[in-house]
Amino acid sequence: MARSSEDGAARIESTLRLRIEGMTCGGCVARVERALQSVDGVRRAQVNLTTQLATIETGASPPNRQLLLDAVRQAGYAAEPVRPADATKSSPERTYAAKLQHQKQSLWQAITLTIPIMALHWLAPHLVSGEIGGHVWPTAIQALLTLVLLGSSAGAPILVSGLHAVIRRSPNMDLLIAIGVSVAFVAGAVNLILGHADHAEFHAAAMILAFINLGRYLEMRAKHGAATAVSALMRRMPATANLVRPEGIQQVPIEQLQPGDRIRVAQDTVIPVDGVVVEGEAAIDESSLTGEPMPRSRRVGEEVASGGVVREGMITVEATRAASESAMGRIVRAVEEAQSGKTRMQRIADQVAGFFVPVVVALATMTLLGTVLLGFGDWSTAVQRAVAVLVIACPCAMGLATPTAVMVATGRAALDGILVRDASALEAAGRVSVVLLDKTGTLTTGRPEVRSLLAISINRHEDEGDQSRDAREKELLAIAASVEQYSQHPLARAIVAEAQDRGVRLREPQDFRNTAGRGVTARLDGEVAHIGSASFIRDQGIDLSSAESAIYDVAENGDTVVVVSKGGRCVGVIAIADALRPNAVEMIEELGRLGIVSALVTGDNERTAAAVAKAVGIEEVHAEASPEDKLRIVRERQNQGSRVAFAGDGLNDAPALAAADVGLTFASASDVAVGAADITIVHDDLTRIPEAVRLARRSVRIIKQNLFWAFAYNFAAIPLAATGHVPPGAAAAAMMFSSISVVLNSLRLRR
Repeated sequence: MARSSEDGAARIESTLRLRIEGMTCGGCVARVERALQSVDGVRRAQVNLTTQLATIETGASPPNRQLLLDAVRQAGYAAEPVRPADATKSSPERTYAAKLQHQKQSLWQAITLTIPIMALHWLAPHLVSGEIGGHVWPTAIQALLTLVLLGSSAGAPILVSGLHAVIRRSPNMDLLIAIGVSVAFVAGAVNLILGHADHAEFHAAAMILAFINLGRYLEMRAKHGAATAVSALMRRMPATANLVRPEGIQQVPIEQLQPGDRIRVAQDTVIPVDGVVVEGEAAIDESSLTGEPMPRSRRVGEEVASGGVVREGMITVEATRAASESAMGRIVRAVEEAQSGKTRMQRIADQVAGFFVPVVVALATMTLLGTVLLGFGDWSTAVQRAVAVLVIACPCAMGLATPTAVMVATGRAALDGILVRDASALEAAGRVSVVLLDKTGTLTTGRPEVRSLLAISINRHEDEGDQSRDAREKELLAIAASVEQYSQHPLARAIVAEAQDRGVRLREPQDFRNTAGRGVTARLDGEVAHIGSASFIRDQGIDLSSAESAIYDVAENGDTVVVVSKGGRCVGVIAIADALRPNAVEMIEELGRLGIVSALVTGDNERTAAAVAKAVGIEEVHAEASPEDKLRIVRERQNQGSRVAFAGDGLNDAPALAAADVGLTFASASDVAVGAADITIVHDDLTRIPEAVRLARRSVRIIKQNLFWAFAYNFAAIPLAATGHVPPGAAAAAMMFSSISVVLNSLRLRR
């Protein structure tokens, strides 16, 4: 659904983030979200099972953070705040690595105890004897080993979590497992006490815990791999910085840096914060931020961004932002927030998972009673089937289906220079059928450049053949640039830049006068020179008959005409154009191959718009469009049933960016455009737009596959378990496989 401009204008006052511990399934996610949204002042809460993060959007009067923590704890989970500085000092990869090591230890405990339990179960018929207690001791040892297993790190956390779920009335996946394991153990103990050792099912409880721990270990390994995208971004930042103090250089953690601090950055060192060069000069590689492969020189007074690498030289930078608010810190935070978001499909899955656990408990109870009452088996058989239903139906796959895919996709996109604001934007981008493109700053660089020069004989008594073409063009540039060198107009800057690139020596003008929006006048070499539009030059009484053809050709091509006169006669025409961005043509071709229609929507005149559209291969053009016109065009296409993406970078594009199904902009765009857009292209590379669509489509396809498998698995597995076709141990293996399969399927997005 399109977002209205009013929605775009209604900004969220603040966003809080909490790290949640103890969630195991989509039902947990739904309960934590309900708990957070019940707190006054919370507008919306989004919880991600994969990242274990909660993102809370608050109004103008945000709630006390302690109230949020208490609400989560009352729901049965642990929570702690995520502070802004954490983005620079903690790594999801390290967090998952620690959890992976802990889960590995639990897995080894489960395997070490389960193997002898299974061996005793299989060998029991051969180990019994006619002596007193000879038919009981193999089962008794199984019971003892199972009791040890339940008290180990492989079993105790699950049982405790299940108990907490009962106490807090918040059923989760661990509750199903805890009930299944407890029922199997208690039933086995009762049979052992009553002398029915051959009906004891201790091995079922052991197999369940072994497979559950194996599944969680493999799942954690997969999550560890999925977290590498954010970690890869973080690794581009140093852990410490060289702070310049009166007493000397001091190495400090970068999260301690504040605006105004001065940092010394040596060769082959990463710039830790955004700032201004106050000392030195260096060639800086900014490819991680802009995609530009060549290092750029930065001198005193020029800005530098965090993440850039000093390749030559050494500089002192005065920080203008804290590390967490610098360029790379904002990128990392944007990726983490996108990974914590939800698609429409995930919200539906979480709602289903929220009531799924009570339904499964009811089905297991019905299976237990129905098996006995309807004569399908004895109590031992009924217990086996009920335990199998409890274990096989754990909704873990439902909870992992979407967030894992979103986490991998947004991480992959970030490494490619594509920042996705949230999961719903990723989902919407996969359905785009029309892309509306602004011209200036989007299809073009937004920086005027000299495209061509036509020099008419400079001197009154000199034939054009007496000078080479290059010499005439340089003299034309010398006149124009000398007069324009003190003007701040973009066209003047373009002329001066072209003269500098060609090594033209500028002269000093006198009596400089500016006619706003039309042209400039000055005295140069004792003669009056005028530079400006054709109408401005004509108004000075200068004959342009020798330049009429050139003026017409330049205007026909959509370029801006700048006429130069000196000494009362026209000496040349300069064509200035806003250069196309590299890969603009390739982007339009790629969108076409994806079946997406491209259209140009610009405020420029029809002739310029048509020329740019023709150059890149766009057929549909809307010229001289105001911000209201752009918004109207977006809504018209939406009313026709199209999913619309709008790409723009200016303040006047903000309404259309907010109203479109997907707003696309560049990191170099205005703050308003970046705030209104859903996807930001960091490297200013247009080919990232079709790449974002392609990745979004793959992500949506993977999410649909995951959800289909998660639901289909449960619908097929529960009847099989209830009818005795799947024993408890096999049920645990099936549940493990279903969870791991959706994670591994999501990891395909990394390729």
